[in-house]
Amino acid sequence: MNGDDATKMEGFFSVHQNEIVFESFGGSLNSKMNGDDETEHNGVAMDAPLASIIADVFMTNLETTLMDDLINAGVCEWHRYVDDTFIEDGDKLEFLDVLITRSTGYQLFETTIYRKPTYADLLTNYHSYVSMQYKNGGIITMVNRALIICSTYTSLAAEFNEIRRIGLLNGYTSSFIDTIIGIKLSQYRKKNNDVIQSPQSGPDVKKRMYVEIPFIENATKEFRNKITHLCNKLRLDLDIQFFMKPSPAVQMLYQTKDPTNKKMKSDVVYSIKCTQCQHSYIGKTERQCIKRLHEHGAPKSSSQPEQQHPKQQDDNCTHQSNNIVELRRSGRLKNKPTTTITTPSVIKEITFAVQQHQIETRHQMNWDNFRIFMQDNHYYRLLIKESLLIKAYEPELNRTTHSVPLIVFSDGLQKELLPRPFDND
Repeated sequence: MNGDDATKMEGFFSVHQNEIVFESFGGSLNSKMNGDDETEHNGVAMDAPLASIIADVFMTNLETTLMDDLINAGVCEWHRYVDDTFIEDGDKLEFLDVLITRSTGYQLFETTIYRKPTYADLLTNYHSYVSMQYKNGGIITMVNRALIICSTYTSLAAEFNEIRRIGLLNGYTSSFIDTIIGIKLSQYRKKNNDVIQSPQSGPDVKKRMYVEIPFIENATKEFRNKITHLCNKLRLDLDIQFFMKPSPAVQMLYQTKDPTNKKMKSDVVYSIKCTQCQHSYIGKTERQCIKRLHEHGAPKSSSQPEQQHPKQQDDNCTHQSNNIVELRRSGRLKNKPTTTITTPSVIKEITFAVQQHQIETRHQMNWDNFRIFMQDNHYYRLLIKESLLIKAYEPELNRTTHSVPLIVFSDGLQKELLPRPFDND
C-alpha cells in the first residue's frame, strides 16, 4: 500500500467517531486471570473476527500521518499486508527464517538462515528421555534447512558451524553432529546429480504402513524388532515404519491457564435436576452453557457470570450514548413515525420441557449445580454420547429417547460404563 491508498481512508470517520468505533469493538473484551475479570483496553483478542479490520484501520491511520516522514527518511517503496511490513536495512531483508542480502558486486541476492535476536539456542536435549528419532530429527531439520536456503558455500559452512555450536550446547557430541551433516550432504549432492526417476510401481513395491508405539526404551526396541521379524516372515509386501511416542511432558501435569467457567463451556453434554421432585433432564449444546440454560428458563441473574464493576460499565455506556454523532442522511426517514406491530393473540409457545415443568409444577430447577460430564467438539459424537446417556438413565423430562440412531450400541450401554450425570460436582 502506498501513500495515495492510505489517504483514501482519511476523513471516513471523524476523530470522535473513531474513538466510539474502537471503544465499541475493542473496549469490551473480557477475560479471566487468577479468577479475576480483566478488561482489555485499546486492543483486540488474537484471532478475533474484527482483529484484521481494526489492524488495517490502525495501520492506515499510521501511514497517513507518517508517510511524509518515511519518504523524507529515504523510503522509496512501501509494502504492507494487514500489520506486517518488509523493511530493508543495510542491504538486508529478513523474511521468516531467511536472511536475504543484496550483493554489492553482483546484481544477485544471497540467502542464508535468519534467527531472531531472542532465539534461545534450545532443542531437544541429548540426554532427554525420548526416542533417538527425535534427537536425530532436531539436527537433521537444521541441516536440511541449511542445504535448501543457503545460496553460497561460505554461508553454508558458517551455518554448519552454527549447528555444531547449538548442538554442543544441548549435549550432542561433535561426532554425532558431523555424522548427520555428512550423510545429509551426500544425499543432497546425489539427489542433484542423479537423473529424476519416475516412482516405482508394480508387484515389487511394498506398501508402507506407519505404526505409533509408546517409548519405553529397551522394551520398545524389543517390541519393534519382534514386529519387524514377523512382518518379514509373513507379510513381505509391507514396509512398517515405527514412530516412538514419548511420555507426557512435565508441563502437562501443571495447569498454566485459568480453568474455563462451567457456564461458559461449549460442545458439552449436561444434566439438570429439579430440587423438589428430583426429575432430571439430559441435553447437549454446541454453544455456551449459559445461553442454553437461558432457553430452558434459567433466570439471567443466577446464570450470568459475575461482573466486578457493573456501575462503571453502565456509566461508560451512558457516556457513549450521549456522545454519539447523528449519522442519518435523510431528514424524511428521521421524521417518519415508527410503527410497531403488536399482536396480543401471538403467545410464545413453550417448547422446552424443563421450562414447562417449572410452570406446571411451580418447582425450581437446580440451575447453579447443573453438571457437565462429557465434552466433544465433533457434533455427531456429541449426539451419540447424549443418546447413550438418555437411553441408560431415562430422565423424566426428556421427550425423546435418542438424538441419533444407535447402530453399534443398539441396546445402549450399562450405567457402569458411563459417567453418572446426576452426581454432585
